[in-house]
Amino acid sequence: MTKHPFILIVDDNRMNRLVLSKQLSSFRMSIGECEDGQQAVDFIKESSYQHIIVLLDLNMPVMDGYKFLVYLKDNKVEFRGKQIEVIVVSASEYAVYQERKLEVEIVAYLQKVVSKVMLIDAIELAIGKFDFDGF
Repeated sequence: MTKHPFILIVDDNRMNRLVLSKQLSSFRMSIGECEDGQQAVDFIKESSYQHIIVLLDLNMPVMDGYKFLVYLKDNKVEFRGKQIEVIVVSASEYAVYQERKLEVEIVAYLQKVVSKVMLIDAIELAIGKFDFDGF
């Protein structure tokens, strides 16, 4: 298993994925992309990365971000041996997210358009949650 963090951008809009990737180009981490939550679930299950930061859009086809978050919470056994930290990156206001009362833990909620500084701050928070010695 690979121990350094991996960033997974999950957004159905190719331009949004491109913008986030470009903002993260100075980070020395591997970056991957998925178009929806189901692709992200499949990727994470098959991945050799132990520490994954998911930059998650909420409004997507197939499996949206809300369903993805609930899936992670309800199926922890499928992700055993992996630490997954989620940063929501959405055009929706935070109040809309809160109305869902998902009872899932996220690192941060960033509203699009996200500044590079805010994005990097959130990623640093996520990295701080990882237990690099626990594996």
